[in-house]
Amino acid sequence: MARLDKVKTNSLAKTPPAEVTIAIERHKSARDLIRSAVLKRISEGVYLPGERLKEMALAHEFEVSQAPVREAFRELETLGLLVSQHYKGTRVRGISSQEIRDAYQLRGYLEEVAAQLIPEAKLKDAIASAEALQAVMRAAALKGDPDVFAGANVQFHRSIVSLASNQMLLQVWDSLEIGMLSRLNLQKNEKKLRSLAEIHQPIVDSLKNQDLKHAGALLREHAFSFLQGLP
Repeated sequence: MARLDKVKTNSLAKTPPAEVTIAIERHKSARDLIRSAVLKRISEGVYLPGERLKEMALAHEFEVSQAPVREAFRELETLGLLVSQHYKGTRVRGISSQEIRDAYQLRGYLEEVAAQLIPEAKLKDAIASAEALQAVMRAAALKGDPDVFAGANVQFHRSIVSLASNQMLLQVWDSLEIGMLSRLNLQKNEKKLRSLAEIHQPIVDSLKNQDLKHAGALLREHAFSFLQGLP
């Protein structure tokens, strides 16, 4: 029994071999590389709406197994960019320019109203959340990390809407799939992350000044600014 306990202790004390760690990192890198490539191709129109994406073909292209391709697909499906169906495979979700235009217009008006409906008792929470998330965006911009930037950006806007006294606004806002639209937009503007992060400062300043009307107007203008690049 003593010998068996000694074997178990020695086994638990062992750290994963360097080869295992390297393999895990390669797997993550492959997944991230494939996800970025597919996202870029969708945003640039290389992959068209409704087009079927084949795991095997991408695995051969990137010289990896199908596992990282499958994981990349799952992440993009979570973002709403891909749709998977039994016996039909994984396809690019169809998103028309008009759909994107309508979503950004509605988002602008929703956020404008939401900012004006933040109760005074929750204003400190709104300011603290906005400042913290902008700090994350700035840090992500400096590192050139669009994924972290996109997540913080979505949470920045969602936190403002979530504090409005009318909770129906948040339900409608969530239905617009802002995360997906934001990630698609950032794919085209990765070189502008620093300027995009600073665009949020006047919104934070307006919240600090308790000028909710101006904060709302800035949020609407911010959403509408993305309409300029649409066909």
